Amino acid sequence: MEIKKVGVAGCGLMGHGITQVSAEAGYEVVVTELTQEKLDKGIGKIEKQLGRAVEKGKLEQADADAIRGRINATLHPHEFADCNLVIEAITEDLTMKLDFWKQVDEIAEGDAFFATNTSSLPVVDQAAVTGRPERFLGLHFFNPVQRMPLLEVIQSVTTSPEAMEVGLDYGARLKKTTVETKDK
Repeated sequence: MEIKKVGVAGCGLMGHGITQVSAEAGYEVVVTELTQEKLDKGIGKIEKQLGRAVEKGKLEQADADAIRGRINATLHPHEFADCNLVIEAITEDLTMKLDFWKQVDEIAEGDAFFATNTSSLPVVDQAAVTGRPERFLGLHFFNPVQRMPLLEVIQSVTTSPEAMEVGLDYGARLKKTTVETKDK
């Protein structure tokens, strides 16, 4: 399955970076946050980094505008409805993550893939609360996402080969060095 639209839950430390690199790779991106203040802060960081890239001659203004134009910042998780891949980058709190996945599982199309950016919580625990554990994987980015080249593509006991392929293809399009790992 080709990913065309990416949803990112959280626009904080990791989420704003995942949003930016996804938009830079040409994906349409929906990013959500719990408050307008947090959303504005994360989008402000993206705009500042794009502005710096233009100032340094690494990016044309038209390209920066196009990247920003591919980002839909919202407080409404129902905007994930037509995303092919939804990546969670919220606080490392398992209860919050489980609640998030239960909600998004009802919103997203049945063929959408889900990924958590967690580095410390089991992927399978999150996959188990969805109706699509075979379409659930880990995509562990490193901070800062815009500069760190590594992306761990994490397979839980429920993750299908198709989901792994989606994660690896997504990482390649982001120009990340992907490493396949197991959920531990």
